[in-house]
Parts: sequence; C-alpha cells; structure tokens
Amino acid sequence: MSSLSQAIIKTVAYFDIFDYPLSTFEIWQYVPVGASLHEIIETIETNTLPLETKDGFVFLPGRGELISIRRQRYLEANRKIVTAKRRLRLIRWLPGIQLICLANIIGSHNLRASSDTDLFIITKTNRLWFVKVSATIILKIFGLRPTAKKNKDQLCLSFLVDDSALDVSLCQVEDDFYFTYWLSGLLPLYGSSEIFNALIKANSWLKNKLPNWQIPNNQPRYYFQEKSTKKTAFKTFNFLEKIAKKIQEHLMSPAIKKLANQNKQVIINDHILKLHTIDRREYFKSEYNKRLQHFGINL
Repeated sequence: MSSLSQAIIKTVAYFDIFDYPLSTFEIWQYVPVGASLHEIIETIETNTLPLETKDGFVFLPGRGELISIRRQRYLEANRKIVTAKRRLRLIRWLPGIQLICLANIIGSHNLRASSDTDLFIITKTNRLWFVKVSATIILKIFGLRPTAKKNKDQLCLSFLVDDSALDVSLCQVEDDFYFTYWLSGLLPLYGSSEIFNALIKANSWLKNKLPNWQIPNNQPRYYFQEKSTKKTAFKTFNFLEKIAKKIQEHLMSPAIKKLANQNKQVIINDHILKLHTIDRREYFKSEYNKRLQHFGINL
C-alpha cells in the first residue's frame, strides 16, 4: 500500500471517530502528506482501498449511515452558527476583543444539536482578564452561560489568548491529531482578518502537519469599537485588567484551580486562558489507534 493510500485511510479513520464522512476535497485538505487534489481523487478511484464511497463521500466500510448523520448535523450547525452570531452581539463590542471564533467543530458543520458553543477569543495584550470577566458577566446576566441544566447553544468562554501569545503549540500533547484539526477547524465569526491570518502564521507547524490545508474563505466580519490612544485610557484599562484578574481567580472552580498549569488541559497566565477541565484527547487517540489497527496501520 502506498504512503498516500495509508494517509487517506488515516484521515478517513480519524474523522470516523466523530461520525463524519469526508468529501474528496476534505480528504485533500486534511491528509497529512503533500498531494494534489487530482492525486487524491485518482488514488481513491483507481486503488483498492478498504474504504467505501457514496454520494460524494468517503467512509469506513459499513458506515454508510454517517451520510445522513452528516446532513442532519450540517443543518443543525448552520442554525447554531446563526444563533451564536446573534448572541455574540452582546460581547463583540468589548474593548480589547480582536477575534471571536467558533471552536471544537471537528469536521466542518459537525456540531451536535445538544452541544454548547465553544469560543476561541483573541484579545489585545493586557486585556485578557478584562474581556474574560466582562464577557462572563454579560452572558451570565442574559442566561447564556452553560449550566448543568442548560447546555444547548450556550456560549462557553473556554479558550482565550492575547495577541502576544498567538503560537498555541504549547497546548498540544504528544501525537495531538485532535489539536491539529481543532486549529484548522476554527470558524472566525467576528474580528480582524489580519489577526486570524497572524494566528495561522504564528502556528507554522500546522502547515507541516496539514500541507494541503488552506485558510478558509469565510473571513470574519469586522466589528470593533474606535481605538483609543489616550494614556489615561490605557492606565484605566490596565487597572481594570488587574481587578478583573483578581475577580476571575476568585470565581474559578476548585476543579480548574486544581488542574491549573499541571498539564495541557488548563493553562492560566496573563496571556493564555485555556479552561478545559475535561480533555478527551487520550480517548480520541485510543479510538483512532483501534481503527488503524483494523487496517494494519500504525499511528
């Protein structure tokens, strides 16, 4: 079996974890080796790969039911994106926000109906804590924060960085396929195209892992307040940043405090707030390995 054939099987097998059949174009974007789209199509059509195809999708044997699941989730995800855009009007104006992305959408438009909406936010330097606390309070007031009883469509402020920490490679673990697809799958909703492009440029490792991947055409909608250059404004916001940090540290749950900076799940400092108390990457890696072993392929 050629290296390209193995790479295609690996790609299809990984997305199978999330019940997501791929189009040939998506395989080309996510396959971990450099190849042309024509080579991908030719390999799938002319080689005897242990994969099935139907209605333009490629999937593992016996998984044809995933096509209907994908179509249903596509419609649901579109609804969730529209809902998120509308609700983000409440916080997109906050001073310091540079970019708001929808995150954790492994497989484009693959959000589940019952899931919350994870956000990835980039702020200006020395505005991280202010944005986190301000956005949390606003969303809490309007009942849009995830709770044990209400999760669907709620906005989760689980990952924020400032523009001095755009290289997020420190958040990776060994053989972190999930984080690679997480970054490539970010959907920019509001902010600056320049900041989004700077994020991708700062993470050049992404191009090494996904050599065919390209920045999506759906660039974010620009929506910011007027920039202030007055020294008094900077001093005021710097003071508010310190106060916001103390407030956020006080409000953090015991679980977050316990895991803080102990691993790659929860990272807390003045430039990065990654608050994922549940990290399923080891589970995904295990499931991925099971699928590959079925085909006699190693990670």
